[in-house]
Amino acid sequence: MKIELENIGKKYNDNWIFDGVNVVFETGGVYPITGNNGSGKSTLLQVISGYVTPNEGTIIFNQNGLIPIENWYKHLSIAAPYLDLFEEFTIDESIDLHIKLKALTQSKQNILNEIELTNHRNKTLKQLSSGMRQRVKLALAIYSKTPIILLDEPCSNLDKRWANWYNEALSKTLESRIVLICSNSQSEELKLANQPAFDLSAASHHH
Repeated sequence: MKIELENIGKKYNDNWIFDGVNVVFETGGVYPITGNNGSGKSTLLQVISGYVTPNEGTIIFNQNGLIPIENWYKHLSIAAPYLDLFEEFTIDESIDLHIKLKALTQSKQNILNEIELTNHRNKTLKQLSSGMRQRVKLALAIYSKTPIILLDEPCSNLDKRWANWYNEALSKTLESRIVLICSNSQSEELKLANQPAFDLSAASHHH
């Protein structure tokens, strides 16, 4: 699997957040995307996910041939602070819904055990702490059968122990994946990085 960004730019109104972004991501790579607040890390991740359309440039998803944009979502899983699961759903229902959209590499029970939420499985997400919600989000992303995983500030709301869990769980899936991690350089979040950081601050400028 390969993702190629050619001369990608995104603006809101007349304000370019970034432009001239050229980068290639390949399977087996764990790529940190860094940059100041406001440099557009989250926006770039959403552009790569197909949620947000760039104003200029081309993105190519290639897996033994081009993948059309309407099918990108099948190949990627994403966990981000601004993408919320349905608050009214229980943890149990959230996992069931996810399975309808994407196969998981672990059973539901394994996942619940792993994130230690078996006893909370019938609570709705809005009843959970932010740390518990983050564990659900990360587990669903990490254990999806997808060749691409996009993570935005994955350790936000996680204490040291759960940050360790995140790194351990993710590390077991790296060989078959492209992993992009947006981070304000939290060392925990980027522990697994094996590629140089792509610093978006350098690409954030005005035309």
